[in-house]
Amino acid sequence: MHRSVQVVIPFKLENAKSRLAPMLLPEERKQLAYAMLRDVLEAVSGTGLVTILSRPGFHELKLRLDVDVVESGLELNDALNSFIEKWEGMGWPTDLLIVMSDLALLTKDDMLGILGTPGDVVLSPGRGGGTNMVLIRRPEFRTCYTGISFTRHLNFAQRLGMQVGIYSSYRAGCDIDEPTDLTEVLIHGQGVTLRLLKSLGFVLLDDGQRVCARNRNQDTRINED
Repeated sequence: MHRSVQVVIPFKLENAKSRLAPMLLPEERKQLAYAMLRDVLEAVSGTGLVTILSRPGFHELKLRLDVDVVESGLELNDALNSFIEKWEGMGWPTDLLIVMSDLALLTKDDMLGILGTPGDVVLSPGRGGGTNMVLIRRPEFRTCYTGISFTRHLNFAQRLGMQVGIYSSYRAGCDIDEPTDLTEVLIHGQGVTLRLLKSLGFVLLDDGQRVCARNRNQDTRINED
C-alpha cells in the first residue's frame, strides 16, 4: 500500500481554456474546465488529502465539491511554491502530488503508477513538453511552469542532486488544450467531460480523419449531480 499524499490541483475559471475559443463559447469553456476538474477529482479520490489551489472567486461559484479549497492571487508557480513552502514549514507531513486540472482522461491506475515510481521527485510529462503531474518527496523542489516545463523541472531536480523518476502514460500525458484534443476525449473519455462534450453536440466525424464536429442545436446543459 502506498503512503498517503497531499494532492494539489491548480485550477482557474477566468479566461479558461482560451485556445479552445474556436470551438467553445466563454461560458462553455468554463463548463469544460469544471467538468475536467471533476474527472481529475474522481481519479485522485482515495489517494490522500486533496486541495484545489484556485484563483480568487472560487468560493463564489458555490460548486458542490467536498474538498479543501485554497484561493491565491499569485501566478501559478508562485502559488504552488508558496504551498510547498508552507507544507515544508509544517514538517512535511506527507509527500505532495501536483496534478493539473485538465487531465480529463486520468484514471486511478495513473495514481497508482506515479505513486509507485521511485525518486525524490517524479515527473509525469505532457504532450509538447509540459509537466502534467509532479510527485515531490523532498521539500527543496520548486515548480517552474514556463516554456518546456518538463525539461526545466528535470534540470532543476538534477541540479539539486535529486533522484528523478519519470511516470509516462497516454492518459496522464493528455491535457486538453487545443481543439484537436477534444477528439481524444470523444474516443477515450469515460467521465463528466465526455458527457459534457456530447451534450454540447460534439461527435466524431467519420470521414477518414480522426476529427470531431459539432451540432450546435444540442442541449448545452450538463448535469452537475
